[in-house]
Amino acid sequence: MRSTTSRGIVSILAGTAMISALLAVPGAAASAQPVETARTLKSAQAVKSVKAVKSARTENSASAYGPPDEKARARALDLATRYLSSGQAALERSPDDRFGKPKAVFGAGGLQFLSFPRTYRGLPVYGGDVNFMISRDGGTLHHTTSAQRAEIDVSVTPTVDKAKASSIALATAGAGAAVRSATLVVHASGATPRTAWDVVTEGRTSVGVPTGKHVFVDATGGKVLESWDTVRHGVGHSNYNGDPVRFDTSQVEGGYALTDPSRPGISCGPRTGSFDGSDDEWGDGSGTDLETACVDTMFAAQRQWDMLREWTGRDGIDGQGNGVPATVGWDFANATYSRTGIWMGRNSANTRQMTPMDVVGHEYGHGVYDFSGSGGMGNGGWMAAMNESTGDILGAMLEHYVGHPDSLDEPDYLVGEEVNLFGTGPIRNMYDPSRIDDHPNCFSQTAPDAHVGAGAQNHWFYLLAEGSNPTNGNPASPTCDGERVTGIGIRKAGQIFVNALQMKSVSWGPEAARLATVRTAQALFPTSCAEIKAVKAAWSAVNVPPQPGEVVVECPQETFDLSVSPGSGSVPAGNAVRAEIRTSSTQSPPPVIELTSTGAPEGVAVNIEPTKVTAGGTAAVTISTRIDARPGVYRLQLIGRAAAFTQSATYELTVTAPLPKLPMAVNPSTLTLDGELKGAATVTTGPAGGPPIVVRLAASGLPAGMTATFTPVDITPGDRSALAIAATRQTPPGTYQVTLTATGPVSATTTLTVRVPEPDPRPKDWRAWTRYKAGDLVTYGGKTYRCRQAHTSQPDWTPPRTPVLWSRV
Repeated sequence: MRSTTSRGIVSILAGTAMISALLAVPGAAASAQPVETARTLKSAQAVKSVKAVKSARTENSASAYGPPDEKARARALDLATRYLSSGQAALERSPDDRFGKPKAVFGAGGLQFLSFPRTYRGLPVYGGDVNFMISRDGGTLHHTTSAQRAEIDVSVTPTVDKAKASSIALATAGAGAAVRSATLVVHASGATPRTAWDVVTEGRTSVGVPTGKHVFVDATGGKVLESWDTVRHGVGHSNYNGDPVRFDTSQVEGGYALTDPSRPGISCGPRTGSFDGSDDEWGDGSGTDLETACVDTMFAAQRQWDMLREWTGRDGIDGQGNGVPATVGWDFANATYSRTGIWMGRNSANTRQMTPMDVVGHEYGHGVYDFSGSGGMGNGGWMAAMNESTGDILGAMLEHYVGHPDSLDEPDYLVGEEVNLFGTGPIRNMYDPSRIDDHPNCFSQTAPDAHVGAGAQNHWFYLLAEGSNPTNGNPASPTCDGERVTGIGIRKAGQIFVNALQMKSVSWGPEAARLATVRTAQALFPTSCAEIKAVKAAWSAVNVPPQPGEVVVECPQETFDLSVSPGSGSVPAGNAVRAEIRTSSTQSPPPVIELTSTGAPEGVAVNIEPTKVTAGGTAAVTISTRIDARPGVYRLQLIGRAAAFTQSATYELTVTAPLPKLPMAVNPSTLTLDGELKGAATVTTGPAGGPPIVVRLAASGLPAGMTATFTPVDITPGDRSALAIAATRQTPPGTYQVTLTATGPVSATTTLTVRVPEPDPRPKDWRAWTRYKAGDLVTYGGKTYRCRQAHTSQPDWTPPRTPVLWSRV
């Protein structure tokens, strides 16, 4: 008896709450999420309604990596095993099916993914794997998938022998290929399961790159059911990661090797031989040097490993702590991946090696796709296009994780715009794929070529990460349904995407990916509906409609606007700039907004005060740079969160080289005031030809009655200023240390010693053209006179002749 279903891919789990209750583990937290309620739609499909709890939720920690403990792993295994034994119709299980030991991969926050291989009367079942997504505590089953579409009822005795199947496979594989293995299996990913030979061939391309092809040959009629190559090709950006760049190497006898000491499988070398060195210093920084190509490859591979761990919780490329080696120097304009390694070529102009950060990220992204879920990369169609897109997405995630400045390879959503692979600019555009050779923005019934078709899922990811109308400086993105999409940020988008890949079956497609990403968003963000809503909206915006078993969300309206003024600033390393965050909202009462920032590179610190404001309020932002901060242009994200709603604004920070120290001197350094309590000095800054900046001069530490005047008060390095010091009779006699300061982008100080003499008690001789004040004593003609009123003396205003001005003592 054979039962069939019209499903292209089985979504075994129709209702999380139902399954959790059905298979609850005694003593475990196996109940459904408390925010969910059952609901029936007009279509009579069983769905769920999620109403977000308006309480504070736990945000992503610094690292998403956190495997569950042994007890939780055991509970998850028990939950999945009992489900496989439960006789669920969706499993398409026959009495002769058996399930083997599962592959376990842990995702963000300890989310558990188990993939069980299936056999039928001893034969492996291609497409029969069952994939589970289970909560960290092992008590809640979030989602289950399998590519098998019908119960198996076939003979396990072939009528086409191995030799005949191998011959048929070699004709498909091409000239020069050889058979590596031929295994009798049940091919169950099609509408009707069939006994087949899985023939694996191996060979090399015309430029010598290894190939490996799976060819499934019907064991009863000799027809080729399916074939696909384990080698995938990709392209990306081509530039460097700065000089110097630091990465991990291994110490070996006699020196060092380009082998990662803590990330198993990650290494780099040329096509023949190896790179080694005695001083652990590698490459010359040029675009054609192969050792430099390995430097860039190692840097990117290590940062991608770290990004996967910190952002998505994945341990290594395969999810189980392993990677694959890289080889550079291949003579083709491309880069390729297989399970045995990645092979990096050069651009068509042969001026740069294809080893910049997101080209490497793209190739290792194929590895993430390959090792996820049921494994494999598919046989064409949308599955192949989504594999190619996965490389683009992982490359973009890596760019944003590293956060290079514009002078290197800044985070963006273009593919190949800098390497100029074929001399025509970027080869793919993630925010608007149609801008390049009319690549499709949206999914359709018929999948195009993999590299062209990658645009549809790329577009979905951009909309999920940035939205259709970003406010952070990224470009607007059209939607196929004309609706607006609000992004959730690339880190959350990547976390959902990479973890959902663990539900991949051998017949992966956009509909299955939609359901898996919605379920993953629900599992990762159980107390928020914004992420689920964004995932659904982004899929609808690329023509992938809602799927059976999908959750329905109802989100509270927590809305506000956020901006930063000014939106950009420039600062020499070692200095700081300031800005202001401004918020507003029409909501009553206005929400309380928590303010944070991301994107600050090494040596740059962002301080926000206060960190919480009520909408309508402002916050001061101080961006400080260390003297060793790398010059460049950085896009800092200032983020506001209120419950499930997030807004962000971009501040473009330009860090320039640190300014030299400004020498400053005063001559003379010690100044004694004259009898009129006046003195002059010259202030110099320099040297001449210094940085084109303006500093303002000032004096401090002046005693009562003393003034200091600079002419001019604003100078540039190399200029001079005349300093006039004047005291009055109210200035106490003594020696004073006056601090002279130059302030501006840089500052400098020097000290002037000022001596105010004791007043001379003896009267002075009267002189013309002299300013006298009341009480001053003078001598004239041997007699002493006292000034009666202030005046400036004239030649004929001698004391004897002007009794109104002078009186004899």
